Order: sequence, then structure tokens, then C-alpha cells
Amino acid sequence: MWSRIRSVYRLAALEVNRNKSLAEGTASSNAQPTASSTREFERSLVKALLSGEASAARRFLDYTSATLWSIVAKLEGDGADGEAVFLDLVNVLKADDYARLKGFDGRARLSTYLLLIARDILGARLATRFSAAPHDAWSSFVRFFEADIRNRIAQLLPRNIGNAAREDAYQEVCLKLIENDFHRVRAFGGRGSFTGYVMTIVDRILIDLIRRDAPRRRLPTAVARATPLDQALYVAVVWDGCPMDVDRLMAVLRGRLERDPDAGEVSESLARLAGIARLERAPSPQSSDVISLDVLGEDGGGLSLADASPTPEDCMLLAEEERSRAALVTAVKAAAADLPTDERLYLQIVFAATDPLPARDIAAAMGLPVAEVYRLKQRTHKWLKAMAVKLEKNSGMLV
Repeated sequence: MWSRIRSVYRLAALEVNRNKSLAEGTASSNAQPTASSTREFERSLVKALLSGEASAARRFLDYTSATLWSIVAKLEGDGADGEAVFLDLVNVLKADDYARLKGFDGRARLSTYLLLIARDILGARLATRFSAAPHDAWSSFVRFFEADIRNRIAQLLPRNIGNAAREDAYQEVCLKLIENDFHRVRAFGGRGSFTGYVMTIVDRILIDLIRRDAPRRRLPTAVARATPLDQALYVAVVWDGCPMDVDRLMAVLRGRLERDPDAGEVSESLARLAGIARLERAPSPQSSDVISLDVLGEDGGGLSLADASPTPEDCMLLAEEERSRAALVTAVKAAAADLPTDERLYLQIVFAATDPLPARDIAAAMGLPVAEVYRLKQRTHKWLKAMAVKLEKNSGMLV
């Protein structure tokens, strides 16, 4: 089969050169096509295909087969399974007289347009496989989405966190997708794009991860009693420093709430917030900037301080808690080096999860029976308790 595909490529090279020369009206066989002439040729090719021209289907497949195969090889692999997927993809494109190509207008390259279509087609195919046998489809799922997930991690997480932290984030995303027998992925109802659905889940997981690792802050009492939209907008404006521009705030909030708000809802929420809180970016608790109390009180109206930032007492408590947590983590990491391999791996999986993982998911991740995971849980819990008691005694001696 692959020899037939390669022969198509050789024919495609000759056919593409001939068609491009005709489209450009160039007499010289050495002339290089321009971007505009290439797009005009692609528009003409798709137009001829949709109009039912006799030779258009062959010319279209000759011109696009290399692009389609590269997409399949990247997302599905280049073995026998990939060849079968390639033929299925071509058949889906042919369906209803190439109806999926009706939206092509030539503004983008045909290869880019086909990439988007092919991803949706292959994504729908993967969704069907995942619904039937998620464990068998997981390796294909990883191949399909790994690059997208890693790119999203690079976009959303701070740039200075380092490669190790990015890898930890990727592993946490995978663990969340595996949780409860892949319930997040299997909840896809078939509406819309499976690829878009999965990436929305990934965005929400990463947002939760960022919130978990960010320094904890308290909402003002009035905001804490407000709607989830009001609270999310307050965090975006005051804590994250997002400008009070409706369009930008809509983009920032996309995926954070159960339903994305529209422009009118965002505007109304901003108006409500303005009546109950100061919508100014709060200084970081670690900020060393000196603020003059004389300047703050120059208007004679006394001090008017926003209550969004932690108080000095809050900062002291948070710092103390962070030191205690860091000490515990350091002690556990140091002592865990002496643990058996299976117990160490169990702890890594448990600590990487933001929520408790079911034993069956841990068993699947470790390749062990569920009963063995329960035994690991008992042994590691006993070990952690002993570590906590030892750490507490050592801290008491230091005091």
C-alpha cells in the first residue's frame, strides 16, 4: 500500500509543476511561483473540484496527498494503521462531493485549511475509539494531543518556571485526564469539535493548577458574597492586572466559568464591582515598594486602603505556612530516596494529583493490580505519619 502512496507522490510532483505553470501563464519551466499565484491556483483547483470537473478529483489528490499523509503520519503514525487512516481520510473528504471544502476561499494556504479539517476528522475518529475502549486508545490520544498540550502549558504557565516544572505540569494534566476511567474525555457528547473539547478541558486543568500553586489571597467580603462572574472579574482585574476592557476580559475568562459570559454580562458585572470594591491592581505581598502614609492622607480624608491584599498578619501566617510546607516537602523528598521503587512511584503519582485519585487509576498508571495499590497506600501513609512526627519533634527542639 505504501508503495502506491509513494507513486502518487511522484505523479503529484509532475502534475503540480504543470498546473502551476498553467496557472501562472509562465513560459519558462524554471520560473518560481509566487504566493499569490499559488493561492490562485489552489482556488481554481478547489473550484473545479466542487463544480464536478472530470479531472479535478485526480489533480486535487495528486496535489494534496503529501500534505494529507504528513498530517496522518504525525497524528496516527506511518505504519499500516496510518495507511488505513489515510485512505479513510480521503474517503471522508470525498463525501458529499467534497462538501467540507466549500468553505475554502484561498485566503489561507490549502495545506493549512486541510490541516484544520483533517484534525477534526481524525479527532472525531479518535473520539469514537476512545468512547469504546479508552485504555486501548490512550496511546493514540497522547500522540494526537501531546504537542498541543505542551504548547498550551508554555502559553499559560510563567515563562521562568523551567523545563522540569513544565514536565510536571504535563504529567498532572495527563493524570487528570486519566482520572475516574477517563470520565472528562468520555463526557464528550459528539457536538462540535472533539479537539476543541479536549483543549478546553486542558485549559481548565491548567487554570486550576495555576490557582493551586499561586500564593493564596482572600477576596474582600463583599466580593466573596458576589456572583462567580463578579469574583472572576475581580481576580482578573485586581490580582492579575488585566485592563478593564470588556473584550480582553472576555478572552481572559474564557473557560474559567461554566458558561463564557457575553459582553453585556461583563459590563454589568464591572458596574456591580465598582460599587462594592476598588478595581485597582493590588500590590503583591512580596512587593518592597515604600508607600508614603503622608501622601495617602494628603486630602485630609484619612487613609483609604483597599482590602484585597493580605494584611501583614496574613502575610506572616502565609510565610510561616509556606516555610512549614517547604520543610515537609524537602524532608519527604530526601527520605523518599531510600524507599522501595514502587512506594516512591506511588507517592509521586499521589502528590502530582490536585484531587485524590481512585485506586484503579493509580493501578492503571503503575501497571499494578488494584489490591497492590491499596497495600502501597497503607505502607506509604504509615511512613508519612512517621515523617510528620519526626519533623514536628525536630522543629520543637529548634524552638
